[in-house]
Amino acid sequence: MTTGQITDRPAEPDSRRGWRDFRLLWGGQSISLMGDQVFLLALPLAAVEELHASTFQVAGLGAVAKLPFLLIGLPAGVWVARLGMRRAMLSADLTRALAVLSLPVAVSLGVLTLPHLLLVAMVTGVAMVFFQVAYQSYTPTLISDDQQLHAANTRLSFSESTALLIGPGLAGAIISLLGAARALLADAVSYLLSVVTLVAIRHREPAPTIRATQPSLWHEVREGLRFVTNHSLLRPIMMCGALYNLGVAMYDSLLAVFAVRQLGMDPWLLGVALALGGVGFPIGSMGARWLANRFGIGPSLLIAGVPSVLGLAIGAAAHGRLSVALLAAGTLVNGIGQGTFAVNALTIRHLVTPPELATRATAVHRFVTWGALPIGSVIAGGVGTVFGLRAAMLTAAGAAALCMIPLLDRSLLQARRLARVSSPIPTMNQPI
Repeated sequence: MTTGQITDRPAEPDSRRGWRDFRLLWGGQSISLMGDQVFLLALPLAAVEELHASTFQVAGLGAVAKLPFLLIGLPAGVWVARLGMRRAMLSADLTRALAVLSLPVAVSLGVLTLPHLLLVAMVTGVAMVFFQVAYQSYTPTLISDDQQLHAANTRLSFSESTALLIGPGLAGAIISLLGAARALLADAVSYLLSVVTLVAIRHREPAPTIRATQPSLWHEVREGLRFVTNHSLLRPIMMCGALYNLGVAMYDSLLAVFAVRQLGMDPWLLGVALALGGVGFPIGSMGARWLANRFGIGPSLLIAGVPSVLGLAIGAAAHGRLSVALLAAGTLVNGIGQGTFAVNALTIRHLVTPPELATRATAVHRFVTWGALPIGSVIAGGVGTVFGLRAAMLTAAGAAALCMIPLLDRSLLQARRLARVSSPIPTMNQPI
């Protein structure tokens, strides 16, 4: 690791074809991400509209959808590596499309049941685990140049933030027009369009390394765990993500109740505040490359962490006539930090992870960082019940602030320029 900018190596001869394939991936996922917003809103509303589900039953749908990340998050990395990333994404999208399509069909036939909804939530959750592990690891196989890889991650992050910004409003309009269950047709179509773009990608991944004896599933899982937890850059990034997600889960779990009960805001005003602040994420993602080149990609994570945490504190401090303004400002500041961090952290992970460990390293990272989300939600409920909503929101901001500690790791602060790592896998005794 040396000082300076992100390594700027000449593009490989296949860079033009790589960008063509990446644009297909990017376009398909931009559409699919919009469909995801329809699913997130329409599934619980379908339970309420069609089955008059209770609050507990609706909450159960969300829990079932997240459960696969904890159940199969780690071995999914090995399975994706054996299956192939593109094939895993195709299978996942087809599975999600068929599962989601079954709901409007069931409504039309008058046979929709709660177990059917729970099954769809579980199946789509399992498919999402496989898709996310493959998707997060696939871009480096298409883009060979390190600078272009950073630009590609910026585009992917921008699409995610755009979907979060305008997706809920679009989903609400579709649901109002068609009803919750039939609106899920839009989500199914988005998955099928993603399948079309994936099929059109010409790039073919190299065949998995053939070993004399095929190691067991859990041996390969442990190999991925050992690589990430012993890596001087991946370990602090993962620890930071887990601590930050713990605080964010607490914050998000109570935000609506805090705004309505503590601040006396109408729900539509909360929506306005969050929409105004939602532009922060795309701003941050577009500025991520400049920040990395100016200060170094490792230090840029520490810099981005400041507004990420500060934004939560501003939102938790909202009160009185300034409530809407403070929530909007907090969301804006938080989004700028998150947008920058997401792009640069993902780029580091792509650059330092050998191709044969890509899916397993992604699975480990997702398992640990996303595994903190349900824990944060449970803690938020306890703190809010015992100490009150404002105390719980401030505690959430404080918990998220703990993510700054791993970012002070010397290895990260010295990681200013990184070159892409290739095989062989570093051993325990080799510097990483």
